[in-house]
Amino acid sequence: MNLTDHQNRLTTGFIIISLLIHLLLLLLPESSLLTTVPKPEPLYVEVRPQAQRERELDLPLPPKLEKRRETPAKRLAEADQVVEKEVAPEGQDSEDLPPPSLAVPAQQPDNLSRREQVVTESQPTRAEAETTAPVSPAGDRLVQRGEQRQEPQLPDLAQLTQISPTTLAKIERDWRQKYREDVAKGDTVWMDTEQDLLISFMRRFRDNIYGVWNYPAHAAEGGQEGTCLLRITINRRGDVEDVELIESSGSSVLDNEAMRAVRLGATYGPLPQSYPNQLLHIMAFFQYNLSRVSYRRPVRMY
Repeated sequence: MNLTDHQNRLTTGFIIISLLIHLLLLLLPESSLLTTVPKPEPLYVEVRPQAQRERELDLPLPPKLEKRRETPAKRLAEADQVVEKEVAPEGQDSEDLPPPSLAVPAQQPDNLSRREQVVTESQPTRAEAETTAPVSPAGDRLVQRGEQRQEPQLPDLAQLTQISPTTLAKIERDWRQKYREDVAKGDTVWMDTEQDLLISFMRRFRDNIYGVWNYPAHAAEGGQEGTCLLRITINRRGDVEDVELIESSGSSVLDNEAMRAVRLGATYGPLPQSYPNQLLHIMAFFQYNLSRVSYRRPVRMY
């Protein structure tokens, strides 16, 4: 019985101690027993859309000055300006050029001494010596061969019709100056114009013509070369209204082939909507050059 009482007392003591420990845990605050990590404060990030840079066309117009400027600005802005009429020097026509002056041979000085004149008269000329000297049959053949070698060779048609690059450049420059009056109207441009408004149209215009333009075979065999100037009229739909021969290349075959290529290459697509006129006149050079055979094509338009 004593052993049983001793066990009961131990069990009762453990139960009491356990209850006291649990009661102590319940009564004491939680902060005093465990160390808690503080929660970080939330960080708010504002996402803004990317700011778009203002383009030149979107910039607001400058305010108009109430008072007119008395003195002009030192530097004007780069902008297109329309003048009443373009002024250019008048070109020189080939018919207006003065005839080339003949070179006058320089007079020989008369201060030759009498001794030199006597020596010259006393020595027989080479032709007289050959005439008086006896010539063998073998010598006759040598003289005949020498005469055949000395015969001048006549230039062929290709050499006669070929124009030097310097002369060709001068002719083109004179033609551009001569027809500057037409360009001043505003609806006539040269083929090599740098207007941004017509760049795409000019590219289509050039590609279509190169696709159908050929060097006439019989003209190439005959060595015919030259450059002609055409004035081409295009409507807003891109169709050819008229092709006018302004300056001939000297060969009707070459001129007709250039005009045929312009009409055959149509249509060239509509003109830009922002183009102000109903018709577009194009001044274009059509060059035939046999020396360009080694390149991609022996014809060139500019």
